[in-house]
Amino acid sequence: MSSNKAIPGVSTKNSVIQSLLLPVGAIFFISVLVVGYLWTSSEFRKLDEENQRYELEYLENQKVVLRAEVQRVKSLLLREKANAESQLKSSLKERIDDAYLIASSIYERSKNRYSDDVIQHMIIAALQDMRLKDDGYYFITTLDGEMKLYPPDDSVIGRSARDAFNANGGDVVFRMGELAKQQKEGFISYPWARAGYVGEEHRKFSYIKRFKPYDWVIGTGAYLDNFEEEIKHQIFRKVSEISYGTREEGYFFINSYDGDLFVTNGQYFAGKKNIWDVEDARGQKVVQANAALAKENPEGGFSTYFWKKNTDEVAEKISYVLGMDEWGIFIGSGAYLDTVRNELKRRESLLAEQVKVRIYSAASVLGIALLVVLAAMWLIGHRLARNIRLIQCSFEHSATSRQHIDIEDVYFDEFRSLAASANDMIDGLNQQAEELRHRVLHDQLTSLPNRLQGASHLNQMIERSINTQAVVALLFIDLDNFKEINDTLGHSAGDELLQKVSLRLQRVVREEDIVARLGGDEFTVITGLLNERADAAVIADKLLSAFQKPFSIESTELHVTASIGISMFPDDGLDAEILLRNADSAMYEAKRDGRNGFRFYTPDMTVEVRQRVMMMDELREAIEKQQFLLHFQPQVCLTTGEVIGAEALVRWMHPEKGLIPPNDFIPYAESSGQIAQIGEWVLMEACTKMSEWRAQGYNLRKVAVNISNQQLRRKSLVMLVKQALADTKCQPETLELEITESTLMQNPEDMVEELVQLKALGVSLAIDDFGTGYSSLSYLKQLPINKLKIDRSFVRDLDVDENDRAITRAIIALGKSLNLTVIAEGVEYASQVSFLASEQCEQIQGYLYSKPLPEEAFLAYLKEHKSRREEMAEWI
Repeated sequence: MSSNKAIPGVSTKNSVIQSLLLPVGAIFFISVLVVGYLWTSSEFRKLDEENQRYELEYLENQKVVLRAEVQRVKSLLLREKANAESQLKSSLKERIDDAYLIASSIYERSKNRYSDDVIQHMIIAALQDMRLKDDGYYFITTLDGEMKLYPPDDSVIGRSARDAFNANGGDVVFRMGELAKQQKEGFISYPWARAGYVGEEHRKFSYIKRFKPYDWVIGTGAYLDNFEEEIKHQIFRKVSEISYGTREEGYFFINSYDGDLFVTNGQYFAGKKNIWDVEDARGQKVVQANAALAKENPEGGFSTYFWKKNTDEVAEKISYVLGMDEWGIFIGSGAYLDTVRNELKRRESLLAEQVKVRIYSAASVLGIALLVVLAAMWLIGHRLARNIRLIQCSFEHSATSRQHIDIEDVYFDEFRSLAASANDMIDGLNQQAEELRHRVLHDQLTSLPNRLQGASHLNQMIERSINTQAVVALLFIDLDNFKEINDTLGHSAGDELLQKVSLRLQRVVREEDIVARLGGDEFTVITGLLNERADAAVIADKLLSAFQKPFSIESTELHVTASIGISMFPDDGLDAEILLRNADSAMYEAKRDGRNGFRFYTPDMTVEVRQRVMMMDELREAIEKQQFLLHFQPQVCLTTGEVIGAEALVRWMHPEKGLIPPNDFIPYAESSGQIAQIGEWVLMEACTKMSEWRAQGYNLRKVAVNISNQQLRRKSLVMLVKQALADTKCQPETLELEITESTLMQNPEDMVEELVQLKALGVSLAIDDFGTGYSSLSYLKQLPINKLKIDRSFVRDLDVDENDRAITRAIIALGKSLNLTVIAEGVEYASQVSFLASEQCEQIQGYLYSKPLPEEAFLAYLKEHKSRREEMAEWI
């Protein structure tokens, strides 16, 4: 690129190059003229002899120059190649330092507020979609080699590296774990398969760092040959801009051993042109000859050929070529031989003319020229020094203030161009700084202020209200049932809903209030100064009204509600963190009150939050230490009185509190997501017990296990049941899975496929709590179920409520029409048995026969139990 390129608004009439080179050139010319005159007057006699010697030396000197210049370029290429690995390592370390900073920031900010599972998910989500240069990515494994994050293939998540990859890949991941254990962080080099190169492994560098809170290994990597290829093309482009000497042929050429052209005549071709078969004027294939010469002579060699000059004249040329096997290329530079003769003629003519110049005239000219040059140099030096000082001061000022340099104060064009470029750079830095500040302080999905900006604004409002009688309100907004929307319609629909919610919230708040997004489906509103607490209630009502109209999401009308918790400054907290925590507690109370409303914070809510957190922590420990046990409630045939099955019901044997019933801990397990782990344990334990009882001779037909909503949503229930049956050797026909009606109706299309797969395993399927949901008869007909279970709420008042009798009668009739077994739960009175028998209900379950029993008592019950046909006949 030319250094004299015009820049808008900058004049070119005061070029520093012209100001310096013209006087210097004049001095040089005059000095040569005078010295030549004096020298040739005494040396003219030696001219012929010297010309002969000069002819021989000139060609040799050209060879020396060619060899030195080509070797200099090769040294440059080798240095850059050697530096590639060091640069790659530095780049990888910087990337990991950035990722570690993100993970640490999320952990420190969330460790006292969320569970480890949630924090881990947040960290993985933050690094999941971050793409680095050359399609790079971050990966996360445990110290034992379990994959936590691997963007190229999500299927390996949760698997051991030895199972997820080939033997080499598994060893590499475990080497990373050992490195993290011993050194905490460091580099590792290894061969790794590369996309687009089937059957090939390329050398790859990775930098890993141990994330101590979870004993994770966070890493990233890059292929060395990718980096070298980039470096190679950068330096080739640089070589294309290099020239030497004053000759027009003082340029370099670079070709591959296969004839691909990269550099020639000051131009860069990037290997896109092949000149392998190009011939000179004598028919010699020049590139092929040069390639062979470079390969056969590691020290390089000279070749001669006839080549076309820039003037289209063909002349003999000598070139020095030197190979670089590391990159499969050769480098060269040449000189035309007619240049030697032209140089000799020019030199002889110059000397002859100089001899004719009078020594005294030359001396006079030299004196005058020296005076002129000295004066010019003094003036230029004065101006140059002034401009240098001005540019230096301007740059120092602009570096700290990022203000423009005043171009009009600069004299020389080159400095004016430099100042203009610096101003462009300052504009870019200012824009980048503003964009970065916006990204740091705003949510990427909704462009609302994020948690950091929201907290900052809340603290500012607190400062403003301290010296006034006003109050400030923080409203914590959480969408009701947002997770179900995400699971049903997908995350893209969830994101679109969040965007539309943010717009509605902004439309209803006052100008002095701001809306911020904390993350997920959580928003906050920080109000301006308020006169009293009631003003916050007015704002909350407006926010709730924003949800009255449905949201149109992907052609679906969604009716969404929200729960709002409100905390007030100064009554409920003196800083942003406390106010946010208390507003969160109030929001949970609003959800507990039935959702779609708001609650103000009260001190007793903090106690409830602590109890909830304590219960979740104790549940986590209970799962780890298997503090659960099963009780079994008999299921009886209404006709024969025979115990034909049992429902497995989980109990928690707390080491300090004793036996805890399910109603006291199941809601917490469901809200925290721990219900799935408990459900897996119940399934495995029930299958184990059934297998043992059958082996001991107990003739129990079925054991029923409740399946939670979360277990169904995980899409792995079929594999879980199959594994449980295989591990426990439990017969499939002895296992019955109970699924609530409301769970089935959340997404019946997807449920049908999974239930069909479960049925194919040989297990029985029952709909629990039937009649309490909103079943579609068309879907009910498609579901591969075996049994309907009448909910206890209908059985309880059969003696006094005609509506309950009608509903129960209808359910039994529906079951018979669909050829399904019907069982009634919650049976406690003989009169209930009489009614159920009259309607031909087949099975019953309830305290009339037995409460849920521990295993030992249940087995004793089975041994002592005899046919109760006569007793049941009295009830019927």
